[in-house]
Amino acid sequence: MLDSFLQREIDLGSFAAASYAVGTVGGIQRENALGKAVAVPLRIAATLDTIFDCASITKPLVTGTLILQAVAAGRIRLEDEYRGFTYRELLSHSTGLRAWLPLYAFGDPLRAIEEQGRECARGEKVIYSDLNFVLLYHAIDELYGDYVTAARERIFEPLGLRNAQFRPPASLRPRIAATEWGQRYERNMCAARGIEFRGFREDLMWGETHDGNSFHGGGTVGNAGLFSTARDVFRIAQAWAMGELVPPDIVHEATRQQMGDRGLGWQLSGPGLSPASWGHTGFTGTSVWIDGERIFVLLTNRVHPCAAPIAMQKIRGEFHRVALLAGS
Repeated sequence: MLDSFLQREIDLGSFAAASYAVGTVGGIQRENALGKAVAVPLRIAATLDTIFDCASITKPLVTGTLILQAVAAGRIRLEDEYRGFTYRELLSHSTGLRAWLPLYAFGDPLRAIEEQGRECARGEKVIYSDLNFVLLYHAIDELYGDYVTAARERIFEPLGLRNAQFRPPASLRPRIAATEWGQRYERNMCAARGIEFRGFREDLMWGETHDGNSFHGGGTVGNAGLFSTARDVFRIAQAWAMGELVPPDIVHEATRQQMGDRGLGWQLSGPGLSPASWGHTGFTGTSVWIDGERIFVLLTNRVHPCAAPIAMQKIRGEFHRVALLAGS
């Protein structure tokens, strides 16, 4: 059922490739990969070992985890402030910062956030914002010395992950799903805002993070940049659900409503799932959701070769529905 549903979406052109892993906190019960990890200019089939650009699911899986580990260790408190906002506000997207800025178009990204990032007052409403997690990235650099090293030493290695990583080496490119051809989507976003930038990528994005801020920031700035297989994403979600990465009391705090549909790093109430579910989505066509004992991971490269608008959230909901019917 899952395979035929995803193959149908591939045939319709929703995405070139999909890899999934679904199961429970006890482990993966069903997994597969379909379609083409690279459709143009080459044709490379997706496999279970295909590594996808995970985009914004980086936020809870890595950035949020590292911040909450610091909370668990007593190094910071959720009510402590970093650059004018509490960690709770940053994690729950209640800072009032605007959704997006092309920080690479400005000389100093932190200054750009300070001077141009504000949309409304702190605590006024939820605005899902990359800028919150850019600030958390810098906080992690200060807390641990280096964000990428901290992710490897505190998340990937303890869980025995072999494929979750940042800045994948060129040698892994044949295993990586390609994304957009040219940075057209963000070019158009900048044009709509009257922002000039001459350094947009023109070629196929393949083995480098699709997100412009993360790419121009060296591979990640905390809002995106994670590359992983569906299996490794499943393992991080499983570790979260089981309290392996942060203590159960912090899991509870992070997955309860803070404001609107936001926990701490996590979004609440997934498509086609119960109101108690928690998870996240990514612009490249990725998602991870936990609903009680059940875990659902879907990775696609829906921006390859172009970031055309599709009903990705509806597809995610149907993926969850079909997975539940299949008994996973």
